[in-house]
Amino acid sequence: MADLEAYISGRKPYTLLSPGDTAAKSFSGCALARLREIKRARDPHNVLRANYPVLG
Repeated sequence: MADLEAYISGRKPYTLLSPGDTAAKSFSGCALARLREIKRARDPHNVLRANYPVLG
């Protein structure tokens, strides 16, 4: 495990989130902020939805 520590981010793959998790568990703060910016600009009426929304 010690050899792998440099490659472990502590984040969970977005497709493997569990109930109670949020999108923030999968993305860095900068990436999540960018995703939120894109979501607000491109889908203001929330037509495209996910089980773990980036705006949630």
